[in-house]
Amino acid sequence: MSQNDPPLVGSVIERKPVSHSAPKIFTPAKTGFPAVQHRSKSAFARNIEGLRKTGASRPRDVPIVVPSRPTRPPETADPDDWKKQMSRENEARVASMTEEERERERQEILDRFGAGVGDLLKKVRLAREKQAKSVQGSTDTAQGHNSVFEPVPVTAREEIDRKVASNRLSTPPPALSTSNSRPSSRTDRRLRFAELGPEDVHVYESAPPSPRRQVLTLPPPSNDGSAISLGRFSGKSAPPAPTSATPKIDAEPEEGSPEYIRRRYFPNAPTNDPNIAWMESQPSDSQTVSALRFDLLGKPIPSSISSILPTHLGLHHHAEGIHAGYTLDDMLLLSRSTVPAQRATMLGVLAKVTQRIAAMLKGETEGVEELVGQEEELRKRIVAAGAEALLERGSVGARAVEVVWQCIVGWDEEIMTIEGVEIESPSDAAISSLRLNFFLPQVATLFAQGDIPEETKIQLLGVLHRLGQQSNGFATSIVTTPKLISSIIYSFLLTPIPPTEVSPLPDPRAIELLITLANASRQNASALQESADALLRFISFLPSSSMYPPALSTSLLTATLRFYTVLANYGLYSHIATTAVEQLAQLGRYILSDARSSPTLVVAWTDLLAAWMVCAIDPHKTTPNHELLWSQIIGWGWSSDVNNLSDQLGTEQQDWLIWAGVWKVQAVWLEGARVNGVRGGSSERMECLDVIRDGFTDGKEKEVIIGCLDAIKQSMNQSVSLPPGQSKLLHLRTIKEHATPLSAAIRLWLACLPPLSDSPLDSPPFPLPFPRISDLCAMITVHPSWSLLDSKDWGTRSAYVYLRSLSELLSSYLRLSRRLPTTSKELWMAQALSILLKLLPGDEAFALEVVDDITSLITPEWLSGLEIQAPPIIWDRGGLDVVRPFVIHAIQPHNDTHIGPTSSTPQSISTATTQRLPSATALRTLGLPISREWSLSPLDHLLHSGTSEVFKALPVGWDASEVEIVRASLLLTRVCREILHHYSFTNLGLTLEEAIFGCMKVFMLEHGQTQTTDSSEEVFRDQIVGRLMVDILHPFTVSSTLPRSSSGPVIPIPARPDLEQVATEFLGTTPFYQYYTDFVALYDAISFSHPLFASLLLPPTSMRYPLDYRKHLWNDFGHVLKTVRTPADQVICDDLKEYLWPIEDDLQMIGFYLCGLLKQQLRGFVYLVALHHIAASIWSDISADSSWVEERASKLLKAVVDQGNHELIREVVQYRQNVTGATLLPPRCFDLASSRVSRLEFVTRLGLQDRLQGLFSVL
Repeated sequence: MSQNDPPLVGSVIERKPVSHSAPKIFTPAKTGFPAVQHRSKSAFARNIEGLRKTGASRPRDVPIVVPSRPTRPPETADPDDWKKQMSRENEARVASMTEEERERERQEILDRFGAGVGDLLKKVRLAREKQAKSVQGSTDTAQGHNSVFEPVPVTAREEIDRKVASNRLSTPPPALSTSNSRPSSRTDRRLRFAELGPEDVHVYESAPPSPRRQVLTLPPPSNDGSAISLGRFSGKSAPPAPTSATPKIDAEPEEGSPEYIRRRYFPNAPTNDPNIAWMESQPSDSQTVSALRFDLLGKPIPSSISSILPTHLGLHHHAEGIHAGYTLDDMLLLSRSTVPAQRATMLGVLAKVTQRIAAMLKGETEGVEELVGQEEELRKRIVAAGAEALLERGSVGARAVEVVWQCIVGWDEEIMTIEGVEIESPSDAAISSLRLNFFLPQVATLFAQGDIPEETKIQLLGVLHRLGQQSNGFATSIVTTPKLISSIIYSFLLTPIPPTEVSPLPDPRAIELLITLANASRQNASALQESADALLRFISFLPSSSMYPPALSTSLLTATLRFYTVLANYGLYSHIATTAVEQLAQLGRYILSDARSSPTLVVAWTDLLAAWMVCAIDPHKTTPNHELLWSQIIGWGWSSDVNNLSDQLGTEQQDWLIWAGVWKVQAVWLEGARVNGVRGGSSERMECLDVIRDGFTDGKEKEVIIGCLDAIKQSMNQSVSLPPGQSKLLHLRTIKEHATPLSAAIRLWLACLPPLSDSPLDSPPFPLPFPRISDLCAMITVHPSWSLLDSKDWGTRSAYVYLRSLSELLSSYLRLSRRLPTTSKELWMAQALSILLKLLPGDEAFALEVVDDITSLITPEWLSGLEIQAPPIIWDRGGLDVVRPFVIHAIQPHNDTHIGPTSSTPQSISTATTQRLPSATALRTLGLPISREWSLSPLDHLLHSGTSEVFKALPVGWDASEVEIVRASLLLTRVCREILHHYSFTNLGLTLEEAIFGCMKVFMLEHGQTQTTDSSEEVFRDQIVGRLMVDILHPFTVSSTLPRSSSGPVIPIPARPDLEQVATEFLGTTPFYQYYTDFVALYDAISFSHPLFASLLLPPTSMRYPLDYRKHLWNDFGHVLKTVRTPADQVICDDLKEYLWPIEDDLQMIGFYLCGLLKQQLRGFVYLVALHHIAASIWSDISADSSWVEERASKLLKAVVDQGNHELIREVVQYRQNVTGATLLPPRCFDLASSRVSRLEFVTRLGLQDRLQGLFSVL
């Protein structure tokens, strides 16, 4: 044993002997059992009492301290020895195996543990080696420490006391703990888990965040733009743990301070703990107010009183500092609270705030002006908070539905009155942000549960109706959501019969939802057929005998008839007319009785009869076929019922729509008899004329027609004087209601005509006020209401659906006008060309009919009467038929989308895919309304011939060359322009910019083509093509327009699209500037100074367009300017002032003008432009504004005098131009009588009087 080794035995302390009493002799009890020992005292008390009895006491003397050496701990076996031994045994066993045995064992391991077991074992081995190294390092460190520090000497008594304390402080094992029954070889084993890779974790993206999750521990949002911010945490986070082990001693804080309170009452809380941040005092200045604050009623709290409100109002619990109220960020965060009462309160406040913001947009309230510009973003965040809490129970869920209703329905209830059009717009970001695959199943669940309040159910129904109006895609999502439609029908329509005091009554708003969804698409209508049978109960119980209130029964019946009408417009569910023939007969008798009181019910009944008659005209068009036959229509006597109804009607305005329904049914009856009746329905036609002729001659029908004409004219005049806004919608609705009867009367007039007759009539079937109708239609054609199609106000742009009644009226009148003997072919064509531009989606069939009629009228003989020369070669190659495929595509570019017309036809019920107009944003993706450039549409397909859909599906036998297509297209364009101009419809023809861009397309046909030595193959060099382009552009040249006299140097910019805007529809995202650069380069390459080609270079260089166009032509391609010799009177523009004013102030551009005058031989109008801007920069009397700079003027004049020839110097010195009035052209612009003195003074100051004196003396 070495000297440093600790002794095996330490100090020995001898205890004092203690006398022990002899053990007691055990005496058995009388009962044979041991006596009971009551443990009323604890073991500790009994020991103390025993010491007192024996007189023993604790040692009082201080023990002698004996140096003690640490004892060497007993050597223990290495716990890893068994691992090493087992490893050696395994290695020996593997070494003794054959290769086949090893492969078999390896395959068995892979089958049992999987393919990743090798990687797992490798990780375990590396971890074991790493652990062994760390243990070895810690052992070496410990040994080093033991060799440095000496053990602290302790007494034997202290050692005993330490052991006793250790035993007392040790925690006893729990009662339910298991015994250590594991073998000693596994006591050091630890539980390990397999490591997971990214592919092992699946993230459910559609799962909503739980409201019980901590706000500050939410995962970071994704970058797909779907995350919605709830606000920012404005508190303080807990400070990081101190890195230094040295404690810092702080001074005692002041009594009453937050730090004093923390140390006294919350000693374990760290400094700056967010949970006790309420103790911190906040500054009282107004800069701490970060946003607008609201009270619990949703009213804004002015910042001036937010700091003085009393605390008992309950507005300070979550506010910052001393300011009362809740910010929107506060409310959005608290709407995710785990406390239901708090969450419901905040959702209610959010609903009221949303209502106030929506009212602010309408100008109905004040106080939230700080939120201007943030409305849609706030609406998006608020609706997300409401949608997340829909499925919550109790008041939280009810308030969440209210929030969603306010954001979707209450935001703009006025727009929900617009039916028949998708009302989607870019301003509806909040509605577009809804994830329908998450939102709609929640709504279906709420309806299926059946325990939500009645008011909440009605709000959810309104939300679904608004979403169905949004777009056809939204409507399809609603229909295809499992159990949603069935739950709605069960909740709102299949109510108990008879109703009880506590049972709900059926709600007609549910049927209105079905109507909206069915109008969206044929697919939806087919799916909703299954629900149509459930509505028969409302036809069986008429209002006169219904168990429901009369008003409710009438509304349910009206909505049911309208729903059946929508299905019939697709040719669906018409068999119900046969199945429910008895109920429908009772309904007809009720309509004809005095008991009816609702005009809307009568209108719905007549519309349904007309729709079913259309289905019966051609039974092969219904789905399925032969659901309704014309013989059944005859047998039911619907025409007689309608004739009897007309006898009961008056001339009051409330009956006008009923008259429209009556005339519509009579017209369809005659149209069906023409197809299915004997001799083309001649007998039916004569019977109908006997009934209606007297009324239209001098009866109630005539009064109604005159009243509609007056009302339409009055409403249109009033709408012109109104500013743009929601108030205009009322007049548009009024116009629609009055135009419908007029259209129905004209349709009835056309149905009374004999079949197989298209020529003008000798006498009409019955009289109509034809001159007044013609004047009204001319007024409608040019009315400003059509500007809704191009309106920038998305809130009112969807109201263009009301223009559909005007479009139908114009279509009916065009058919009528052709049969009048006073209408010439030229007049009819002018009417057709103007009305063609006003047709809307759904009128494609009529538009194609009009185009065919127009092209059939254009013949060589007819053109000669108009003094329009058309070379015979055009007619020899098919005339205008070669462009018909392109015009058809311009009218209907999508074969998979067919919008049903306002009045259904046997063809439309089988082809219509939707009954709604597209949204205003998608309107331009369709063919109608067709643009004024429709006659030039073949040029677009020639330029994109490689991708054109027309060239992929040309009709059999069509064979036309590129030149022939261009000839026919330009001829059609010229004829249309001449006809419209002759009848003063010039504003409906091509504009200047459209004509310029159309002719530019002809030249651009050579762009990208392989150039050959034979330039005669170029399309624009064809003599017919060139002459037609000149004829089209000639009306827009200066020589064809009267000189304009404006009040200023800059003429007003025309209220029409410029070249850049016109080109957008064709170029898409390609800038017009790029197109222009290609156009200039093409001129430089192949033009050979073509005069028309050169004149088309100039329009984009006027002062109306950006500077880049002028720089490109005058600098990049300045060498071609000498070939541009367009005279001033042949410039294509509204006024030459567009090129002259305002004066050019760009120094580079002025330098380009100067270079052109000095170094190039400019001629024509380009010389005048350069001369004007140089002279205006020199002489202050021309510019007449503050843009004149004397230093620049002197340099320019000296450059002209030093480098220019005598002719240029003379023209610069003598040039003048009118700031107002007509533009002066050479030689009138070189008269300097009025400015001689001022210019001579300027020349004298520059010292050039000697060189220029002669020019001034000549004047």
